[in-house]
Amino acid sequence: MRTKTTTALIAAFFAMALWATGAEPKPLKVFIMAGQSNMEGHAEIRTFDYIGQDPLTAPILKEMRNPDGTPRVCDKVWMSYLTGPYDGSANGEGLGKLTAGFGARGDQPTKMGGKIGPEFTFGIYMEKELKQPILIIKCAWGGRSLNTEFRPPSAGRYTLPKAIQELWDKHPQGAHGIPKAEDRKKWQDDKDAATGVFYRMMIDHVKTVLADPKRVCPEYDQKAGFELAGFVWLQGFNDLVDGTTYPGPDQPVKYDLYSELLAHFIRDVRKDLSAPKMPFVIGVLGVDGYKHANFRKAMAAPADLSEFKGNVIAVDTAPFWDEDIAAAQPKQSEYENLVSTAHTLKADGSFDKDWKWENYWKPVGRPLPEERTWRFMSVDPTEDKEKLEKYDNRRFRDIKLPAEVENWYKPEFDDSQWMNGNAPIGKGIWKHSGVNLDKHPSAWGNGEFLLMRTTFEVDDLNFESYRIAILARQGFHVYLNGHKIHTYIWWADNPRYRSIILGKEQIQYLNKGRNVLAVYANDQYDLKSPDHYGAIDARIEGITKADQQKLDLALEEILSAQDREVLKGASNGGYHYWGSAKIFAQMGKAFAEALLMNTDER
Repeated sequence: MRTKTTTALIAAFFAMALWATGAEPKPLKVFIMAGQSNMEGHAEIRTFDYIGQDPLTAPILKEMRNPDGTPRVCDKVWMSYLTGPYDGSANGEGLGKLTAGFGARGDQPTKMGGKIGPEFTFGIYMEKELKQPILIIKCAWGGRSLNTEFRPPSAGRYTLPKAIQELWDKHPQGAHGIPKAEDRKKWQDDKDAATGVFYRMMIDHVKTVLADPKRVCPEYDQKAGFELAGFVWLQGFNDLVDGTTYPGPDQPVKYDLYSELLAHFIRDVRKDLSAPKMPFVIGVLGVDGYKHANFRKAMAAPADLSEFKGNVIAVDTAPFWDEDIAAAQPKQSEYENLVSTAHTLKADGSFDKDWKWENYWKPVGRPLPEERTWRFMSVDPTEDKEKLEKYDNRRFRDIKLPAEVENWYKPEFDDSQWMNGNAPIGKGIWKHSGVNLDKHPSAWGNGEFLLMRTTFEVDDLNFESYRIAILARQGFHVYLNGHKIHTYIWWADNPRYRSIILGKEQIQYLNKGRNVLAVYANDQYDLKSPDHYGAIDARIEGITKADQQKLDLALEEILSAQDREVLKGASNGGYHYWGSAKIFAQMGKAFAEALLMNTDER
C-alpha cells in the first residue's frame, strides 16, 4: 500500500521535474473561425495536386500530405465544427482531429466530407509553430449576411436605407423587388425574425464547447485552462451583392455600413465571450481578385480604428485568386456545352447536319435512327396521389402504370397494338434558344406520360465508346434490352440532342443482333399556358478510337491541354474561390501567420 509520504515525495519529484524542464502545462489555445460559405470551404480534395504545380505553393502541399499522399491528420489540433443547411434548420457538430474533410458538408454536418476550407492549413501551421494542443471552433453556413443573419446585437434593428425607403414609398402597389404596402409589415417581421440568428448560434456554440473543452480535446488540462487566442472572420459575398441594404452605384461610401456592422461584430463577440483583447483576423473577400475594391476596403476598415489597433488584422485574400483558373473557366463552359451536345437543331426544329461537330459519332445499328419505327402510347396517372391539381411542379416523376403495361420496357413485351411512327414524338410547341420545335413526325397523344419502344439490329460492336443521344424536354428513363441504363430527373429548356456517355455497366446490355430501346418520359407545362408540350427521340451512337482522337484534337481549339490541367485545380464556381484547394490553403496559412505575428508583437 502506498503511504502518504511516498505519494508526497512522488508529487514533489514530478513538480521539481516540471520546474527543471520548464514544462509547465500551458493553457489550451482556442481559435474561432466563422463566416459563410467560403469559411465552410468548397475546395475538393481532388484539387490538391494542383497546389504542387506552383513552386510558391508546393511547400504548402508537403505540409498538407503524408508521405503516401493521403491528407495529413494533425495530432495536436482538434475540431468542433458547427454547420448544416444554409437556413440553420438541421445543424450538427463535426468532431475529431483536424484533417481534410472539415469543409462544406451540406446536409451531412456530422460526417467527414471531401472538402476543405481555410481551417486545414490554419491548423497545420498553428500546430507547427505552437507545438501544443489546439482547439479550433468553426461555425459556418452558406449564404448568410452580416447585415441580417450574423447581425451583432449592438447594431440594433435592421432598417431600410433612406434611399430604398423613399423608393418603396413611391411604389405602394409594389414593383420588381419591392413588396406591396400591405405586405411590408410581414417583410419587416420576417427580417426581424432572421436578424442575428446565426450570430447567436455561433456564440452559443462557442460557449457550449468552452464549458467542457475536454469533450472535444482529450488533451485539455483543466488546471491550465484555455486561452481564446484568436478569431478569424471570412464572409462578405452576400453583403457584396445586397443592393437593398447597400444601394446606389459602386463608390467609396457605398459599403460604409458594412464597416460599422463589422466593428459592432468585433466588439460584441469580445464582450459575449469575455475576451476584450482577443486578436481578430478579418479575411477580406478576394472573390474576383482585386475587383470590388470599395467593398474590400470597407471590410478592412475596422482594422484601422484606434480602438482596434494592434489586435485586429485585415488579411487580403485577393492575392490568392487564381487568374489561370479564371481565364480557363469560360472556355470550360463552352467545352462542356459542346461535349454534352450530341446534335443541334435549326431554327425551324429540323436536324442541323452542317453543325461543325456532327460527324465524329455514328449511329449504332440499322435501320438508321430517322428511319426507325417507334411503338408508343401515352398515359395519365390513375392514382389520386400521383395526379397534379396544379401543374406547377416541373420535375420528372414516376407513376404507377396500368397492370397490362407493367413490363412495357422488356424485349418480349407485345406492343403490336400501340401507335407507331417515326421520332421525334411530340406535342405542342417547344420554343427556346432560337429554336421553334412544332412539327412532330408522330403525335404524342393526350396523356402526360409517354412510353415508347423501338428495335434495331447491330452487326458488330467495334466502337471505342458509346453514348445515348436524346432529345427530351422533361426527365426520362432509358432502357436497353430490358435494363435501365439512364435516368434524368430535371428538365432541359434548350431543344437539342444531349450526349450521355455510357459506361461498361450500361454497354454490357448492348447486343449483336436484335436490340430493344425504350424510353419513359413526361411532357412539359407552362404556368402561363394550359397547353402541354414536349418532344422526344433517342438513339445509341458510337465513336471509333481514330475519330475520338480527331475529336479530342479539334476540341483543343476550345479548351487546350494546358487549360484542362489548370482546371484540375478547380471544383466549384468563382464565388467559392473556384473550389480550389490552392487558394484555401494559402488563405489558411496567411490567417495563421497573421495571428502568430500578432502574438509575437504582444
